Amino acid sequence: MLINNITELKQYIPVSLQLDFSDIQPKVIMVERDIIKKKFSKEIYAHLISAVQAENSPEAELLQLLSEATAHLALLEYISFGQVNLDSSGIHIQSTENIKTAFEWQVSELKNSLSKQGWSAIELALELMETLPTGDLKTLWEDTETYQAAQSSLISTLRQFQRFVHLGDSRVLFHKLLPTLHYQQEEVISEAVGPDFWQKILSYASETDPAQKARLNTAHIKASRALAFATIGEGFMDTMLILSDNGPLILDGLQSRITTSKATAPQELVQQIAASYAKKADGALTELLEYCQAQSAHFPEYTLSSNYISDENQETHIPRNDPDAGLVFL
Repeated sequence: MLINNITELKQYIPVSLQLDFSDIQPKVIMVERDIIKKKFSKEIYAHLISAVQAENSPEAELLQLLSEATAHLALLEYISFGQVNLDSSGIHIQSTENIKTAFEWQVSELKNSLSKQGWSAIELALELMETLPTGDLKTLWEDTETYQAAQSSLISTLRQFQRFVHLGDSRVLFHKLLPTLHYQQEEVISEAVGPDFWQKILSYASETDPAQKARLNTAHIKASRALAFATIGEGFMDTMLILSDNGPLILDGLQSRITTSKATAPQELVQQIAASYAKKADGALTELLEYCQAQSAHFPEYTLSSNYISDENQETHIPRNDPDAGLVFL
């Protein structure tokens, strides 16, 4: 395990811990199973704990971050159990002349602090994975579904997404949005420009002609903007909540930095925000198609799209004047 005894736990928790490791061990196992292995894969987990990692290696840094996250999140999940005693007569709290149960506000602040630091370590670990050097760890990361889903997307990192919509610097939220992003990419953006030109946009960086690369880069940016707006708009519509990495409705301490439930936003407000982003997405998509149409002489792949407007076919999703028409003054 990442945390194997109380001594290791105390390396990350700056409080007096008077408990047996057997008390908190089930929560350590749960955090590793439900968070660490799901977000970073069982293979990476096994790689980290299978041998002593070289100092200053990416493995050592990742092991440190995931151990820090596990320590804080495991204690967070243990607190509710640690406050009570269970026996055949019911549930009790322990209180003596020398020992008094902490006030509710103190417990709440402790939970918030543990959650904040635990998830901060997860965020830093995910950021580390984006800049791994060539090696065994990078190879294992590239085999994960998380990495492959991101790399097959027009927007593959949080930093790229936040050029258009800010997610509170949360890579956890970005990874949760990937399925919605992938759907919007395949069903909306790719369909709009056609599969042939879509591949040109995805591979624009490999273009050798500087002028053509600049044009494709512009199309890439416009497509990315439309995709980001569509993803957020769809996310609001799907959940009917203000999107955050807290998840829908009831907030779960294992899925959120916030450890207590919060009231959801009014339905009308959520619908307004969703409609606003959907409108932005439509506008951005229209701007992309207008640009592709204007540059169609340089984008022959786009002429295969159903949205391309030829001189023979004036039926269009974008209003277009007769090419022979001029200005008329009355």
